[in-house]
Amino acid sequence: GAVTITPATTVTGAVTPTGGIAAAGGFTARPSNIHSGGLPARLSTDGTDVTPSITEMYYAAVFIPCNMTITGVSYLAGTATEGNVKVGLFNSAGANVATSASTDCSSFTADTYNRVSFTGTYAAKGPATYYVGLLNDNTGNRFNAHLFGDFPASKTTGETYATGFTTISSPATTFTASLGPYMSLF
Repeated sequence: GAVTITPATTVTGAVTPTGGIAAAGGFTARPSNIHSGGLPARLSTDGTDVTPSITEMYYAAVFIPCNMTITGVSYLAGTATEGNVKVGLFNSAGANVATSASTDCSSFTADTYNRVSFTGTYAAKGPATYYVGLLNDNTGNRFNAHLFGDFPASKTTGETYATGFTTISSPATTFTASLGPYMSLF
């Protein structure tokens, strides 16, 4: 059951909450301020306008500070929006925990954030590092990527759009320029 500790408490060892940390005061936390690399785009032209490979999934780290429900991912489209896209959320070990269905990009607007919902909501546990990923079926669907940073950003190769995401077998620990998409959770 619930335990209430009124005085200040000092813990010398690590606290490992298997259920995550709830938002303070009995409130809920919204993912609207969670961005790849901790930084949203400030201008529609921020970053590098990337022409994707259809066999690569581009990903970047996001930090989720407490438990929250994630509905999907917004990504900053580049100068062209053609074909289809899938977005995914991966835990710190690289396992795919939430995925969108194939989404037609023809109705998206270039150089703006475009929302792609997961097939179902995901109850993320924090504090923890996760990764957001973007997979395209068409080189005409460009996206804007972080040009510089100090957070994990990379890509996986050998992907097949029709079958969806694979596990990120060894998540990056360093930043590679122009690979990590500008993405925000919602």
